[in-house]
Amino acid sequence: MISLNTNGNNSEKQILMIFPLDMAAHYLRCLELCKKLSTQFEIFFACSPKYDKFVKKCGFGTFKVANFNSEEITAAASSFDFSWLNFGTIESISASQIAVIEEHKPSLVLGDAAFTLKMAAEKTNVPYVSLLNGYMTKYCSITRKVSPSHPGDPYSKTMPKRVFNRLTRVIEHAMFEKVHAPFRRVRKKLGLSKLHYLLEELEGDFNLICDLPSFFPQKKLPENYEFVGPLFYIGDEEEQRVLDFLENDYLHIMVSTGSTGSWKKLSLLSDPVFSDARILISGNAGSAIHSDNILSADFLNHTKIMPKVDIVICHGGNGTAYQALSHGIPLLFFSGNFEQEWNIQRIVELGLGARLEESFNAAKVRETVDTWIRKRNSDLFQKVQQEIQSFVDKTVIIKGF
Repeated sequence: MISLNTNGNNSEKQILMIFPLDMAAHYLRCLELCKKLSTQFEIFFACSPKYDKFVKKCGFGTFKVANFNSEEITAAASSFDFSWLNFGTIESISASQIAVIEEHKPSLVLGDAAFTLKMAAEKTNVPYVSLLNGYMTKYCSITRKVSPSHPGDPYSKTMPKRVFNRLTRVIEHAMFEKVHAPFRRVRKKLGLSKLHYLLEELEGDFNLICDLPSFFPQKKLPENYEFVGPLFYIGDEEEQRVLDFLENDYLHIMVSTGSTGSWKKLSLLSDPVFSDARILISGNAGSAIHSDNILSADFLNHTKIMPKVDIVICHGGNGTAYQALSHGIPLLFFSGNFEQEWNIQRIVELGLGARLEESFNAAKVRETVDTWIRKRNSDLFQKVQQEIQSFVDKTVIIKGF
């Protein structure tokens, strides 16, 4: 029998079950959303050996259910490999989700990159809330950029932009249809409604967009869509060791590789051109880098550190980018996969950051850092900072429950 771990909770509230993809970005932003929903629901998260400690710290319960292998997804993303979305895995995970929903009969389920949850919710007749990035809705009005590592990228430099963008949208839609093929097989086997491509599979009965409307503008949205704005981890870890390390007379650089990113040129930060800097490396750095002016940690509470940081170098993850911008800090990017590329595309277009090209050496990276540091807390950054704060302060209520 699958059971909910109540973590000491005993409430008459309706049950909300949370199904995030097993990655830090998805768990942590779901936690921030659920802090706002905790007055409305009793909340339980899918178990994760890596992130249960954060869930329990917030006072939420857990339940056991199958999930996708995050390491497999990370390894496949850089080569545009979607073989992990196969019939067997999709069928198995959806069956596990159906079983746990039928067992506990929640009033509502919420998914974040929970690819099979729409099927499980439909099969069990439970309303489904989907937490979405602005670029992952079928109403997104911008053309999602082709990643520099994609075989089609060279054509972006030789074809007229309008023509290339139109071709990109056509090819992208065909790709979303192809990736969705095993979902259609499972849907047919379960006797569910017919869908045609992946973005439809990610859509819920209710949809919450965790971006700024100005970053990812949408075509006319239906009533079951709402912007809840940026969601990023706001923890209570004091990080005193890190704050002591960041001495006032130094340039302060934070490098966040996230749980999915890695920067091939991380070692250039030990070059003498950065000798006047104190550098923090937060996340999965891949290989260790050692220097008296560099401090590394698998996890840091960024919100405690950001007030002392001058510039952030990161992989383009949604959470890290908004954490930096919420403090008026410019961003420099190395992309880890095509999805992060879509964040980078918009932030660069909006004048809030720049890309670190593979050809850059230490001197060029330092030159880029010096250029962008001067823009910290400029009028543009303050405007974005205020827009983010307006959403952070906003109450979230799911109507009808």
